[in-house]
Amino acid sequence: MDNEKPGNITIGVIGTGLLGSQISQYMLEYGYPTVIKTRSEGNKQLIFDKIKKKLGKKLTEEEVDKKLEKLQITIDYPALKTCDLIIEASAEDIEVKKEIFQDLSQICRSETIFATNTSSLSIDEIAKSTDRPDKCIGMHFFNPVHKMDLIEIVIGEKTSCETKDAVVSLSTDINKKPIVVKNGPGFIVNRYLLPQINEAILMLEEGAAAKEDIDSAIKLGLNHPMGPFELADFIGLDICLSILEVLSRGLGPERVKPAKLLYKMVEEGKLGHKSGEGFYKY
Repeated sequence: MDNEKPGNITIGVIGTGLLGSQISQYMLEYGYPTVIKTRSEGNKQLIFDKIKKKLGKKLTEEEVDKKLEKLQITIDYPALKTCDLIIEASAEDIEVKKEIFQDLSQICRSETIFATNTSSLSIDEIAKSTDRPDKCIGMHFFNPVHKMDLIEIVIGEKTSCETKDAVVSLSTDINKKPIVVKNGPGFIVNRYLLPQINEAILMLEEGAAAKEDIDSAIKLGLNHPMGPFELADFIGLDICLSILEVLSRGLGPERVKPAKLLYKMVEEGKLGHKSGEGFYKY
């Protein structure tokens, strides 16, 4: 199915990890000219081939070629200066994100919107590193991008109504369901979800039940598609810990305190699916 839209704006995507590559592919599917910024010249062909293969599973060869004509992959920030909206999807590290937006501030046109795909970090803190806090916003996609309808639109203290409206409109145009939330620890989904996962880990620590039984209880009793340990492995235990630490700092350790077992597993490199082992082996 060809989801071609007018594509009258150019999208920049910084980061070619799991979410960055999915966001790029999704924007191309909807007909938006897309500029992907990666760190290594050697990655460019790999990224191109990966996106071409993914598009080929949904579209005809002719449609794929048409989409790829709108793709540019670069290692240079100046290639992003023509973008109307830049979505940063780099590592969940606030210093990395601030450095990226500092660099972009020196290159991009004043009207360019800066969006971050952060799952928990402060939009206000990131915006301070830019020359345009009114044009900074959170645009939190969920994995897998092509299946998950939600985008959390996170409004900073200085985010303008024009910026919010533009990003909400784009989100609707790409067939997503945007939910607007004020900047705060974990926004909506992760502020609700991660304490639940943490509580399951605490139950396991206490010997309340086996992890398999806790997962089964949540799936059968609450009709969740995945149990908390399955979901934590899917998200990545390092990411779970990072978000829980953000919640702990923002809400106070009396409300949220990451489980000791989670620290131990991350230190041992047991991060879930991506490392081959977390609470389960893969």
